[in-house]
Amino acid sequence: MTAVPHCGDDSIRRAEAPDLDALMALERACFACDAQSRRSMAHLIGRAHGDVRVIDEGGRIVAAAVLLYRRGTRVARLYSIAVAPAARGRGLAGRLIDDAEQCARAAGCARLSAEARWSNRASRALFAACGFSETQRLADYYGHDPGRYEDGVRLVKRLLSGAGPVSP
Repeated sequence: MTAVPHCGDDSIRRAEAPDLDALMALERACFACDAQSRRSMAHLIGRAHGDVRVIDEGGRIVAAAVLLYRRGTRVARLYSIAVAPAARGRGLAGRLIDDAEQCARAAGCARLSAEARWSNRASRALFAACGFSETQRLADYYGHDPGRYEDGVRLVKRLLSGAGPVSP
């Protein structure tokens, strides 16, 4: 699977190297303990088997999603969604999920997977509304403070008919 330059919503674009500072600011605003490092985000932007997709409003990145493709499989993973606190409640996360589905289909993927914190009811409800099924509870999946963990849940959506059952 390879990244697809344009695949979904026309107002969502692929991140580029000059977006790195804005993406890091978004990461810090959204994730207290799970934020990507600068080095990791730079790698993801340039990665051949993934897409960092952004919503840019007036030159300001207000939301982003990281989509990864696995070599040798037809499964894409929606690794991360971040929406700036001031931009929440406007449907941007749903638009990013829809865009990720379109990108994954364009790359030939049969399924799209994601994870969410078990306690994040809003995220889980959004994924359910977008057609994802919860397939597995993930014990101690997310780290908090040192020594404290929280369960997660794996979410999967079949993208192509005939792709077999939705499973982890």
